[in-house]
Amino acid sequence: RVSLSNLDKVLYPATGTTKGEVLHYYAATVGGVILPHLRERPVSFLRYPDGPGGQVFFTKNPPPGTPA
Repeated sequence: RVSLSNLDKVLYPATGTTKGEVLHYYAATVGGVILPHLRERPVSFLRYPDGPGGQVFFTKNPPPGTPA
């Protein structure tokens, strides 16, 4: 299981699209197809703690407890 937070955070200010809406879209459309291909792959991602207009940083190693 993955813990999700800040689902009301707006990721796309022009449309008002939230993190929760993006996650729901991916889960409903491509999640079942893409997730098996992502298993056991390295994880890296950009983080935007203050939204798209704020600070950005690269996370190379997932935090402890992140599912493999």
